[in-house]
Amino acid sequence: MKDGWLVLLLCIFVGVSFFAAMMFGVENYSLGKVVDTLSPGGELDRAGGILYEIRLPRVVAAFLAGLMISISGLIMQTVTHNDLSEPSILGVNAGANFAIVAATLVLPVLSFAAMLTAGFLGGLVVGVIILFVTRFRSPIHLILAGAGISLFLYAVTDFLVITNNLGQYLAFFTSGGAAGVSLGQLGVIAPVAAVVIVILYVLSKELDVFLFGEEMAASLGQNQRMYQVITLVCAVLLASMSVAIVGNVVFLGLLVPHIVKMIAGYMHRWTILYTGLFGGALFMLSDMAARMLNETPVNAIIAMIGLPFFIYIIRTRGRKYA
Repeated sequence: MKDGWLVLLLCIFVGVSFFAAMMFGVENYSLGKVVDTLSPGGELDRAGGILYEIRLPRVVAAFLAGLMISISGLIMQTVTHNDLSEPSILGVNAGANFAIVAATLVLPVLSFAAMLTAGFLGGLVVGVIILFVTRFRSPIHLILAGAGISLFLYAVTDFLVITNNLGQYLAFFTSGGAAGVSLGQLGVIAPVAAVVIVILYVLSKELDVFLFGEEMAASLGQNQRMYQVITLVCAVLLASMSVAIVGNVVFLGLLVPHIVKMIAGYMHRWTILYTGLFGGALFMLSDMAARMLNETPVNAIIAMIGLPFFIYIIRTRGRKYA
């Protein structure tokens, strides 16, 4: 019963967040205008055109990206047994960012699907390198390795961008945000994201086993290495696709899973759903706030929430990471 109520409350929260994000921004519109625009056969005057062609793709992209980043962070925290894991901290975002920039420079006519593939491969390679170097050791090893490789890749990416006059491109990836995304691009990403999330949901019981530690997993006969690889590849794919549409977003993959686990527990049958819905709604509201504050970087909005939470985790669980 509790889970049913939580699903209902989260669906209401997502719906309210969606309509709020559609209504408020640089220009504000009434709820009636939004509903009329989204209704079949609705009138598309100037305001309707802006809502349908510009704001709707941006809001949907924000929801999809927030959903993917949050679920990716949840899976990374579970599989690595590291409460501080998330795509930006482990270097996955930096790898995807570098690969997308490099591929765009080599092949300027690169299709969106090819750009997604480049981002996935870049994020996967960096993730594998970090996990291989640290060999799934303590959280502090993962954080230091991820931070070091991320700084190196961001420096190389900045060099490529500056020397090739791609300053606007750099600003997009560093500040984060869903501006400029088309419904066609979302049509490519959404089916892939749906398949990946279904795979993770099917493996939810295997993910639950990870919560009990390696010895318990081995005693239960789980092929831990195989499931680590499968679930981490899924997490990297979700994170890389989010980088392709909203750039490098920080703290969201750390913040949302912890909030969900504090409220709803750890069982992945539910936490995957809760994390995706809450993360999508939170990113929609963050992007809305960024628009209302004269296109303030979304990362600044999320960091205002995420950084204190990050410090809270360190203070409450710091001994475990020492």
